Amino acid sequence: MKLFEPYLLGDLQLPNRIVMAPMTRNRSPGQIQSDWAVEHYSLRATAGLILSESTQVSARAQGSADTPGLYNQAQATAWKNVVEAVHDAGGRIVAQLGHAGRLSHSDYHGQKPAAPSPVIPEGFVRTPLGTKNYEDPWVPATAEVAALVEEFALAAKWARWAGFDGVELHGAHGFLLDQFLQSATNRRTDRYGGDAAGRRTFALEVLQAVMAHFPGHRIGYTVSPGGNHKGIGDSDPIGTFTGLARALSQARIGWLHVADLPLGELKPSEFLRGEFQGTLIVSEGYTRDSAQEILEHNGADLVAFGKAFTANPDLVDLLRRGDRLELHDPKTFYAGGKTGYIE
Repeated sequence: MKLFEPYLLGDLQLPNRIVMAPMTRNRSPGQIQSDWAVEHYSLRATAGLILSESTQVSARAQGSADTPGLYNQAQATAWKNVVEAVHDAGGRIVAQLGHAGRLSHSDYHGQKPAAPSPVIPEGFVRTPLGTKNYEDPWVPATAEVAALVEEFALAAKWARWAGFDGVELHGAHGFLLDQFLQSATNRRTDRYGGDAAGRRTFALEVLQAVMAHFPGHRIGYTVSPGGNHKGIGDSDPIGTFTGLARALSQARIGWLHVADLPLGELKPSEFLRGEFQGTLIVSEGYTRDSAQEILEHNGADLVAFGKAFTANPDLVDLLRRGDRLELHDPKTFYAGGKTGYIE
């Protein structure tokens, strides 16, 4: 099966086309990875590639409890332990760098959350002090956006120090990069707003800053054109995301990771495949059979699995043999200790 064939991702030789998707697990107290994470990730090193859980690039970037950071020595040292364990087990691991933007809250860091425009998210946010309304965000002036760009660059620098094989920029699910890109959340009139070309300026500046620490073929970018998390959206999503895909392709990054949630009658992979010339990773609900199908029809190059990896650290072997998978338990996704994480 093509799912189990080797794949060359830039200069990374992957033993199979199965990717472990980024999965927030809320088990990093103080924004520092625990010893449990060392075991959690190393047990899954048979994946062709591991994409780490979303890791915040600054204190202000945190959007939920007990998620890891990568902007100081202590955080990077904890991640280094994880990376070394994965490498020792024969695996490859990439750091997903994220910033929650307007999805954050001052209860986490004592500051107003950052956002491209003063658009408050729908719904509520869980904070260390309880469930609350989202806050009116801080909107950086044109000259202040550079500081947000630098946060990603600093995290990439620490990722390189920790030994990660690459980084993936979290531009999906309503996070800050997504907020700058989509018209519902970006109402700016400066060079970071306006038309789709202006709205992707922030993403491309972040990418250029990160390239100071990793070559383009070791960098990926994730998008979710079909997502509408907390009111994220765009007046022309196909045009906006195909334009971004073309720009990322021209920048010669290694991969585009697409959360393949339907957008109307189309899956995003269907209209992005021809726009991006690098490796295409798809995720969201794929099974052994559907993954094999999209690979056989050249609709993607790699397939990421999330929930299946939570209960099946040996997922690659189980899929290869066609064995029954253990069912995941949603009650342990974002809470608890070892249960549902390394047990």
